[in-house]
Amino acid sequence: MGGFVWMEEFTDGPPLFAPASSSKRKARTPRKQEFAGWGSTLLIEFLQYIGTSTTNQISQRDVTAIINKYVKDHNLLHPTKKKRVLCDEWLLPLFGRKTINRIRIYDLLEPHFAENKVGSDDDFFDTTDDDEDNNAYHRQKCSASDRKCHSKEKVFEAPKSCFAAIVPDNIKLVYLKRILVQDLVKNNPETFQSKIVGSFVRIKSDPNDYLQKNSHMLVQVTGLAQSSRPNGIDTEILLEVSNYMKDVCISMLSDDNFSKEECEDLNQRVRDGSLKRPTIVELEEKVQALHEDITKHWLRGELAFLQKLIDRANEKGN
Repeated sequence: MGGFVWMEEFTDGPPLFAPASSSKRKARTPRKQEFAGWGSTLLIEFLQYIGTSTTNQISQRDVTAIINKYVKDHNLLHPTKKKRVLCDEWLLPLFGRKTINRIRIYDLLEPHFAENKVGSDDDFFDTTDDDEDNNAYHRQKCSASDRKCHSKEKVFEAPKSCFAAIVPDNIKLVYLKRILVQDLVKNNPETFQSKIVGSFVRIKSDPNDYLQKNSHMLVQVTGLAQSSRPNGIDTEILLEVSNYMKDVCISMLSDDNFSKEECEDLNQRVRDGSLKRPTIVELEEKVQALHEDITKHWLRGELAFLQKLIDRANEKGN
């Protein structure tokens, strides 16, 4: 496995590689989020409106449950598309759209919690054109007049205002297959949580999610949970993942490589705001934490494949 190349998305100042003007390509300037203690002003006002005390912080998962109950009580499910929620005058300003996917409520709440706030709200830059990642290998930072343009290849001390592009060459550095996750649980139980949280895994898509075109999807591990096995004695580790309502068993993880289309779907979810965009600093730290484990796993696979070729050659020779 060779060295890594950071794909950057710069966020300081005006767009550094603005696309050609087009009706379909417009820069999206986000509103600055205002906070009132542990949550955004919009979230706090909504919770107070429905009679929920906001004196003590409420977890993101509990707020998700509160909103799901609010949706049910106010009959806000789409009449024909049961996975869609019709946003009323309170949910519309909270989520910024007329309809949302119900299973993504948890992720859409992320920017409304002060503990999830990274840097300044003004540090975020995004565009709606789909060609942005095609320039990922050599992002050029150019001035308006005669300043020099230079490309970025290896960045080891990136400013926190830079976000990592969601492209295969970045995601594969923090992508864990099922067998590697099982090895981490078995061989490194004391460091398992710190390594797995923040990594990406591959699971089967929800068959009821009509927006999902791929059979599998990439999700980010956001936490761990435990469940009792049928014998009532042993416990099973479950993964809490993004964009999925249920916790995931390790046995449900894929042991195959992810596709380019699945990575593009992940990137779209980041653009839609249903998944927090990782900074270069965050992704680099996760790469450093997982690099040795991923490399050893890759080498074992290569050696096993080579041994099969040798055995096959010996069989033909005999």
